[in-house]
Amino acid sequence: MAKKRRTTEQQLAEAEDRLNQLREKARREEARRHMLIGKMVLERAKENDREMQRLMRDLDNWLPSGNHPDRKRFGSLGAVRGLYGVTLHPNERHWGWVFNTALAEANPGADRYGDPGIR
Repeated sequence: MAKKRRTTEQQLAEAEDRLNQLREKARREEARRHMLIGKMVLERAKENDREMQRLMRDLDNWLPSGNHPDRKRFGSLGAVRGLYGVTLHPNERHWGWVFNTALAEANPGADRYGDPGIR
């Protein structure tokens, strides 16, 4: 029986299908590596309270704030919303939260250094 010749388009389609299969395999392998690393970190943190607190604080800072679905995935680990049951990032933010400091209230009778202005 003679071998049937494939067109260039058929060869390209087969090559693209093989490439997609390899990409999917690479994604699965990467996901497995992430799971194994996460399992190792979690096991170490469960053995040491201080390490667990550090992990939870880092996780709280890393996850998007608010009612994000990823926050719900870590509810069984403890207080993801904060180490002591309060949110580390409150909804009401004071002026200067970007700079991690509270700014002084505006005083129209003084300049930014607190010196009284000339009127």
